[in-house]
Amino acid sequence: MIRRRSLLIGAAVLLFAALILFMPLRVAVVGDGVTARKVEGILWDGSIRDLRVGRLAIGDVNARLKFWPLFLGRAQISLSRGDAQFAPGIDGSVTRRPSGFSIDNMRASFPVGQFFAPLPAQNIELQDFSVRFGAGRCLTADGSVRLTLPGGIPGFDVANGMLGKPVCNGGDLLVPLRSQSAMERIDIRVKADGSYTATIFLSGDRLDQSVALGLAGFRAVAGGQRMVLRGRL
Repeated sequence: MIRRRSLLIGAAVLLFAALILFMPLRVAVVGDGVTARKVEGILWDGSIRDLRVGRLAIGDVNARLKFWPLFLGRAQISLSRGDAQFAPGIDGSVTRRPSGFSIDNMRASFPVGQFFAPLPAQNIELQDFSVRFGAGRCLTADGSVRLTLPGGIPGFDVANGMLGKPVCNGGDLLVPLRSQSAMERIDIRVKADGSYTATIFLSGDRLDQSVALGLAGFRAVAGGQRMVLRGRL
């Protein structure tokens, strides 16, 4: 009887291990606002086609679940993609914890024009970007962020893009972006649920551009022109 019970327990353990080892990657990736056209492979080595997080298009990536963080109660998925002319590289990881989630040491570039319309933004570039949310609040943030915009926008000195370092502020992720002259500023505030507010401020006397800026959605305030955009990632 004892030998039979041991065999049954051993068989159950082996079955459970096999289920984990060969679990499809789709089980861990798709859901909670994450979609993909196609997910291939298993948790430990797979690929994702047309990955989207909310409205943010990430594209094709390789993905694998890291083994050792599981012993700490974390599901950490490493994402990577080789550099290509029309698909800049991605390298970093996304971690799910019982109390929240984090993005860790991410290097990537994503198209973000739809989030800033009517401002003709192009891409958000992340360098060593990390942020951790827990219990609905931003806990830590680090790295650098660069927003690229096309040159020649009337009223904007953004030939070198807008740069900033992410911080946690009032429980939100705050990315304060500044142009090289600091005359153009964008404060992007993101909550844990993916909702965001982007406050765009153009400082200085812009009377010669006031009509065009007004048509674009800017309003005159003390010290310059301001526009506030709201949405969800």
